[in-house]
Amino acid sequence: MNKLTFKQYLDTKQQLVNAIAENPIQQSTYTVTKYCKLTVEDENDKRVVSLKPNQMIIVEWQYEDINDNCPTPLAIRFHDVDTVDESVDFDTSWTSEHIIRWLNKNTCEI
Repeated sequence: MNKLTFKQYLDTKQQLVNAIAENPIQQSTYTVTKYCKLTVEDENDKRVVSLKPNQMIIVEWQYEDINDNCPTPLAIRFHDVDTVDESVDFDTSWTSEHIIRWLNKNTCEI
């Protein structure tokens, strides 16, 4: 693997900053690594979704500030989860920090 020069690092960082400024909504896909539960909400009610390893969670994040490490989760979707419709977008009452900690503990990003 090639090492970046400092100028290449700065150029790459600036490209990422410009991309977030142009598209403040980003989608990330996470693979569940252990048995866990996630509390989500839809239009009707709040529910707990039980997850198994290798199932996927897709989160749409909104970056309100380029320097902010805690983007706001806009929508949560599930893939390969039998109890949840894949086309339904869910919300969460958890704070951004809480959902990020939960994702770091229970998933790995693809």
